[in-house]
Amino acid sequence: MAALAGSASGAEEIGPLARVVEDPFFDELPVVLSVSRLAQPLRDAPGSVTVIDADTIRTSGARDLADLLRLVPGFLVAHSFNGAPNAVYHGVTDENPRGLQILIDGRSQYSPLFFGGVAWNLIDVSLDEIERIEVIRGSNSAAYGSNAFLGVVNVVTREPRDTQGVRVRVGQGNDGIADRHARVGMRIGEAALRLSAETTRDNGVKHFDDRRKNRRVNMRADIPLGAADELQVQAGNVEMALRAGEVGAVTNPPREQKALKEFLSLGWTRNLIDGGSVSLRYTRSNEVYDDAFLARDSGLSLLIDYHTTTTRDELEFQHTAVPSPETRLVWGVGTRHDAVRGEQFYGRGGDAVRQSVHRLFGNFEWRPSEAWTTNLGLTWENDSLSDTSLAPRLAVNYHLSPRQTLRAGLSRAHRIPSLTEAKSREFYGALDVGPPFGVIPLEIDRNASGDVHKERIDVAEIGYLGDFREQGVFVDVRVFQEEVRGRILPVALRLAPPQCEVLSLLERPRSCGDYKDYMNGQDVDIRGAEYQVRWRPRQGSEFTLNQSFATITAHANSHLVAVNRGLARDAERHMEHSVPDHITMLRWTQALPAGMEMSLAHFRYGRFQWTTHTSVDAYERTDVRLGYPFRAGPTRGELALVAQGIEGRRAEFRRRGADRHDPDFAEPQFLDPRAWVSLTLEF
Repeated sequence: MAALAGSASGAEEIGPLARVVEDPFFDELPVVLSVSRLAQPLRDAPGSVTVIDADTIRTSGARDLADLLRLVPGFLVAHSFNGAPNAVYHGVTDENPRGLQILIDGRSQYSPLFFGGVAWNLIDVSLDEIERIEVIRGSNSAAYGSNAFLGVVNVVTREPRDTQGVRVRVGQGNDGIADRHARVGMRIGEAALRLSAETTRDNGVKHFDDRRKNRRVNMRADIPLGAADELQVQAGNVEMALRAGEVGAVTNPPREQKALKEFLSLGWTRNLIDGGSVSLRYTRSNEVYDDAFLARDSGLSLLIDYHTTTTRDELEFQHTAVPSPETRLVWGVGTRHDAVRGEQFYGRGGDAVRQSVHRLFGNFEWRPSEAWTTNLGLTWENDSLSDTSLAPRLAVNYHLSPRQTLRAGLSRAHRIPSLTEAKSREFYGALDVGPPFGVIPLEIDRNASGDVHKERIDVAEIGYLGDFREQGVFVDVRVFQEEVRGRILPVALRLAPPQCEVLSLLERPRSCGDYKDYMNGQDVDIRGAEYQVRWRPRQGSEFTLNQSFATITAHANSHLVAVNRGLARDAERHMEHSVPDHITMLRWTQALPAGMEMSLAHFRYGRFQWTTHTSVDAYERTDVRLGYPFRAGPTRGELALVAQGIEGRRAEFRRRGADRHDPDFAEPQFLDPRAWVSLTLEF
């Protein structure tokens, strides 16, 4: 392979293989936009950042945004049997993680629809349209508020002026994989416009009927309004259809679930003479979830309809100023209003449940000398479901040399309760069985009391950046301590008559069932270290090594122990095993003869738990991609072969029960190796 690489080192890159920009790590340290909301060289940023550029996205072979995060130190990613990807940073796992803020051109992907987490299946941009992804490894509520509790994934899409012409991509493979993408870019006067459409399909997890289909339509227009002003218009529609359910399950029969998201975003920016800027952005998004079925048992037939709609309005103003040559300042205000209607999940007789958040934020950068950079950030937030909170951050960067930096930082952040944790009322219907019980619920799954408060996290970290370009090496190290206080947990509480479960009309209930409430029941301490190293030994060859090592200590508080001692014990075990003791990623990209290119990525994970009652054995995964660029007259293109998990089947979300004798454990969820061929053409 090395011999082939040598003969290919001078091969011309054409078509999709052409890099969008020069390699950011081996030219100059990249400028990042997300950590403080100020454009800063990586060495001046107040946090650890992994940048995934368009070239890395293309050569990774990933089919969705969550899968890309495997390339980032400390991340766990899995696709569960319900068809939804899951991604977390530093453990703290559950079925619907809620610690990451996902932004696409400043638009939050946090959804009030899916338990207050990220709706990964409704991400409203195709990977083909992404310019770069900046992943902030660590809490960043000082810049983006409570949803940035554990980190931020900021997706920056390509400008329409850089995506002119027509581009189509077709992918086909085993396991039901069928991907289609089309894009057209054009100019209308001074404005640049891009339209794209995409469909993706696959069969999901082995031995489960969870076939998934996603469709996306997206538009972005950049419209100059003069020498200093620009209007950006974005709109899109995402649809998801997913097979779900199990044969014989009374309240989870086989069926198809559907979800839809549509959005419109308007952004105005003015560049100021002093080098600053002002911007204003408004976003309106709507989501619809449809899932209706009949629950049947012993002659009883009951319609359960999860039809739910959400409306979100977000408005944000931001001002960047340059008070002096040594200082810069960004500040702004924002507000968000959510309204959710869902009779099955929230009750309320059809009335909407609502949440409003108001935010004031700012970050001040001071460079007293070439050797020092100081960042002070703060977000004040007021939430209708909780009280007022402050999220401060202080980071000091000391430049040992122009290419080596030490960073120390302290921050505090909060995560406000979601609508699910504060207001969910999930009743599956009721029966009138007469005296002495009267009307009895068939099933009560959630009945939130609303007695929850915001979570808090205190973070201390030390970082190191080294840019040894003569040797072709870039090093990024982070050592951290993260203390989470008052983590919100679902708690199983016993029903008391007359609220007994009735699964048959023929018998009186012998015992009462359980339902879920939510409470601040646990403190979690996370300590560890992670690093990423990129090495380019020669032109056309590049190696990336990421590793993370972490341990978690969890303590149930006295309130949780008093309510449910067994749950407290299980929750402590779950958290302490929710992160592997090690995660390793080794990636090699290599230029080959005739302009061909190879990418090989190997992942290793220690044993860990996604949920309280399940665990994942230590496993490995290897992905391979071969690409061949070509030109046929004015048409440029690429033919690529991708294979994921070539070692054989693996379980990434659930392999066995946390306790081998756990009666709640369901069957394992295996993923088969996947392989597909894709053809990309540009006109």
